[in-house]
Amino acid sequence: MGRFKIFYMVGLLALIAIYGCSSDEEKKLSYLEKGKTYFEKGEYKSAKIELKNAIQIDHEYIEAYSNLGETYLKLGNVQDAFRTFSMLAKLDPDNTDVQLKLAGFYFLGKKFKESREKVDSVLNIEPNNIQALLVLAGILDQEKNLHEAAAVFEKIIGIDSKQIRAYIGLSSVMARQGKLTGAEKKLKTAIDISPDSIQPRISLFSFYLNKKDYDSAEVEIKQTIELNPGNADLYIILGNFYFSQKNKDKAEKAYLKAIETDPKNIKPYMVIAGFYDSSGIKDKALSMFNKALDIHPEDIKIMDTIARFHLKDRNIDEAENCINNILEKRPKYFPTRMLKGELFVLKQKFSEAIELFDILIKEEARSARAYYFKGLAHIGKDEHKIAKTAIVKTIELKPKFIEAKILLAKIYLRERNFDLAIKESKDVIAILPNNYKAKLIAGNAYMNQRKFKNAQDMFESLIKIAPDNPAGYFRIGLINSFQKKYDLALSNFEKAMSINNKLMDVFANIILLHAAKKEFDTAINKCEKQIKTVKDNPALLAIVHDIKGGLYLAQKKKIKAEESFKKALEEYPDFLKPYYSLAKIYVVDKKQDKAIEQYKAILEKDPKQAEPHMLIGIIYDMQKNFDLSEKHYRTALDINPDFAPAANNLAYLLALRDKNLNEALALSQKAKEKFPDDPGIMDTLGFVYYKKSLYDSAEREFTDSLEKIPENPMVHFHLGLTYHKKGNKKLAKVEFEKALSIDDSFDGSEEARKILSEL
Repeated sequence: MGRFKIFYMVGLLALIAIYGCSSDEEKKLSYLEKGKTYFEKGEYKSAKIELKNAIQIDHEYIEAYSNLGETYLKLGNVQDAFRTFSMLAKLDPDNTDVQLKLAGFYFLGKKFKESREKVDSVLNIEPNNIQALLVLAGILDQEKNLHEAAAVFEKIIGIDSKQIRAYIGLSSVMARQGKLTGAEKKLKTAIDISPDSIQPRISLFSFYLNKKDYDSAEVEIKQTIELNPGNADLYIILGNFYFSQKNKDKAEKAYLKAIETDPKNIKPYMVIAGFYDSSGIKDKALSMFNKALDIHPEDIKIMDTIARFHLKDRNIDEAENCINNILEKRPKYFPTRMLKGELFVLKQKFSEAIELFDILIKEEARSARAYYFKGLAHIGKDEHKIAKTAIVKTIELKPKFIEAKILLAKIYLRERNFDLAIKESKDVIAILPNNYKAKLIAGNAYMNQRKFKNAQDMFESLIKIAPDNPAGYFRIGLINSFQKKYDLALSNFEKAMSINNKLMDVFANIILLHAAKKEFDTAINKCEKQIKTVKDNPALLAIVHDIKGGLYLAQKKKIKAEESFKKALEEYPDFLKPYYSLAKIYVVDKKQDKAIEQYKAILEKDPKQAEPHMLIGIIYDMQKNFDLSEKHYRTALDINPDFAPAANNLAYLLALRDKNLNEALALSQKAKEKFPDDPGIMDTLGFVYYKKSLYDSAEREFTDSLEKIPENPMVHFHLGLTYHKKGNKKLAKVEFEKALSIDDSFDGSEEARKILSEL
């Protein structure tokens, strides 16, 4: 009985195994057939699910892998397609079609060695395999082995004289060998062989374009359209041709014809939208983007393009709404999350941006753009060392990322690492010979190195590139000033002003030149003229009145100087410099107490004025009565929390006394937010950084300040202190000596001499 039970159980298990296997076989075949059916219908996502189900049952199911690889290609998922075909190659190593597909993947990824290995394995089995020979010729072409590439194309034609791809490839090789007549003949032969094929005709059109034979190119593309009037892509090519010829009217007509030819195809709408965008016709661009979206309302790529369009056009609210809508539908969609990070940078939400870019970099470690914007966000937070690391990584991943190389050059320029700034700029110029920003950075770096000939060459090239931009003339004028060629300097400054008569840094240099030549009447007259020019701009008016006050002071006309400084503050109370100028007048005239009484009398009449407290604070500062000066700066800020001059002075005072450095940093950063280009505020922020031992940030602020006020001894002194703390004795010595050469009795001169003696 026991033995019967055993035999019964064994038999039962055998039956289960047989029926189970049969069931699995039927299931995997069913999944495969469903997958194929979905594929033929174009329902590729459903096809993918069915084929993966088949592979779950049989991990070595060759036919399912083959179909799944093709499905991934249709879905545009190249990485998964590559992985699938790689698995298929292991399962079926003698399958030459699979080996060729992998060769193609490697070729597209510019991994020519691996591609060649796959091609050779196919050619060892099938020496005359045309597809393998075409890939081989392409590899040789990319490796610039033109002679061998031509030989392979000739071999293909010998095997099959109607292989038009071989004629097109051979023509391309011959053109680069300078055999233009032969190259043209090969393309015409391809057209004769296959007169209905579009590709050889497009290749001939491109051949004429490269030859700059634009008439023949236009004739060829028009003939191709006549033969294929229903092909919208050809109208797009025609439109692009006209656009490259700066014939926008004909370009627009061609793009509109593409839409008329295939109104349900989104591509022409997207192309003409880009055309309108680049032409500055924003409303039409947006209209065309929206028409494309109407055709494919669930197309995330179109939505992302519209969001990017709004962001580029600084329509922040619209961009944000679009981004949020996309991420509601596809929370993990990488391009839109990138765009969200860019939006954070634009809105100065730098911490949120960095957090997001760190996540994106973990997901896609080779995203150069993510590293670039992470770098920008760190710059926004004054974290320049981390920023530089991110930008260097950007360039490592994408060596021709122009914006990143320019940004790195700017960082090196700020660090006064002029050789590296020049190197990065020259790398950009090698790619884009007329890049304005790169040439400007290189010129500034040469000028800082006192290599005036190199600098002038760069600035003269800027004038050739953009004769209506005053920057080149202004900088050549600065070089002339350094070389004491004052007439030439004046001529270049005046040229810059003739292009833009509201450039106050240029105007200030003109007045300085006249003052240096003792031509005070001329300088005053130019100030009067400039006052009329900038009469509608209070900030610029204040600058001119301040410059005018300085001219009167240089002539010892203190009453007129005082009137000008007061007029400057009347026009623009937030302007810092006139306060100091007025305070100096009162100190020199020993009228401090009288001035303080006057300002207190004003406050008795109207206690809600911040400006008198500011002036009282400065006078107490000069008297070294720091407790009282602090009190008045704080009162000014109580009255007007956004009063940048008081915030700046209080920050400097706190730093000077090593008191509440975090508050000092917040105050100086607040002042800089309001006036990012004020050199005095840069100096204060730099001094706070110095006191907090943030020497790289301090160095950057001082060097930026010196670009605007190169003859200020105090800023040179502060920069010298910073270099000294960083252990750079050579540069510290240069800065201390420069400060003392400008003024041997400035506040801090004794400390500068003491450190110099120790150095």
